[in-house]
Amino acid sequence: MARLNISPVMVILLLGSVAVTILPGLAVPAPSPAPAQQHLLECANKLGDCGKQVYFAVFVNGTTVTKDCCTRVLSVGKQCHHDLIVYATQRPTFKGNVSEILDKSEQVWNGCVHSTPASLFH
Repeated sequence: MARLNISPVMVILLLGSVAVTILPGLAVPAPSPAPAQQHLLECANKLGDCGKQVYFAVFVNGTTVTKDCCTRVLSVGKQCHHDLIVYATQRPTFKGNVSEILDKSEQVWNGCVHSTPASLFH
């Protein structure tokens, strides 16, 4: 009887070629961001560089936000501002007091409302 002589290298090449042919068809496309994540990304993008000022004012040292950034914060809207702050407090790395942060966030919002002419939003 004739014996089939397949070397281990041939087996590996055969299995490799099957895997390369079949596996891409089984791949699952990357999911798009959940609506909540998409909302937060849009909020952050609208804030742009002013997001850093707001972050430092709320989470670090309570500095004031410039009038230009207040205008941007107000144009983004209170819901975006609030949602970004809440999201940051829910991160595993957050170690502060949520109530204090939400109070500071409200102070930043109110400060922006009082320092920005209403005519900019009509």
